Amino acid sequence: MQYFAASKTRLRYVHEEFQQNKIDIVVATIAFGMGIDKSNVRRIIHYGWPQSLEAYYQEAGRAGRDGKLSDCTLYANFLKSPTLLPSERSEEQSKRLYKMLSDCFRYGLNTAICRAKILVNYFGEDFRNDGCRLCDVCTNGPPQRINLIEEAKVLLHVLKNQYAYEVAKTFGYVSHSGAIYGESNRKTTLGTPNFRDVINKIREQHPKFVASDTLWWNGLARILEDMQFIREASDQVRVSIRNPQITKLGKEFLNSSEEDSFYAYPYADMLLLSAQTHKPNSSFSEWGRGWADPEIRRERLQGRKKQGKSKARKCKRKEEDLGTVKGRICFKFSKMKR
Repeated sequence: MQYFAASKTRLRYVHEEFQQNKIDIVVATIAFGMGIDKSNVRRIIHYGWPQSLEAYYQEAGRAGRDGKLSDCTLYANFLKSPTLLPSERSEEQSKRLYKMLSDCFRYGLNTAICRAKILVNYFGEDFRNDGCRLCDVCTNGPPQRINLIEEAKVLLHVLKNQYAYEVAKTFGYVSHSGAIYGESNRKTTLGTPNFRDVINKIREQHPKFVASDTLWWNGLARILEDMQFIREASDQVRVSIRNPQITKLGKEFLNSSEEDSFYAYPYADMLLLSAQTHKPNSSFSEWGRGWADPEIRRERLQGRKKQGKSKARKCKRKEEDLGTVKGRICFKFSKMKR
């Protein structure tokens, strides 16, 4: 049953029917969920990222209030950083809220640590057990650790060089062509290269990574940030690192000749990208293949037009079928869309 602000009578009806167990499922906003005091809710489904772990914890806590096991499922886009809901806020408030959103994002991308343990530790308490044995991480187990020594050292090496270049450029020691010159505009944050520039430099200097995805490097940067090898250098807090800076620990790791391996659990977005990269003959790649050929392009575009016409004819037939309740409802909604 849908729950939306159509009318107060409708809202009251859905609320009462759900409370009295006459409705099993309600698709609604967070406001409805937080207003429910019902002991036997068995499943909470989030569609999209919550704004914080605090909010997620409270919303998920609406299930299982009778002490019985309940499920909480989160559906979210791992390949796109979440954003804050629009609202008027100060700069300090934005920093704090972005930090909370970042913690929630990392919680969702985590593949190796029990989710109950993350939540309990987040709120400052000690989770003494190895795991809850109920969450997806505990039941499925963590993925295989991968050796990221080559990629980590490449990223740190380029980052170190880019930092030195940005310092020189900020103080006017080099131009874009590399020539030395006098004082320059110092508006640029001192020695903080943009992460995209770093990835572009990696692709230029290392042909092996020319086709690598920026989102995968974001995942690696997250791992290096967890290890305190890099940090966010700018004052602006964001969900994903934007202006990475190598730390003292990172320099020691980079310069160490003894380090021949760097095993770590990949984040969920790294696993998803790897699966997509190795998926053979996807429909998208099949469509792209041969597109440069004018004949193939013409045939495909004509095929699209035919599909569009057939869909339009079907829609007309449906609109004309007003003898059934379903037909009349569909006709009414189609007029509303226009």
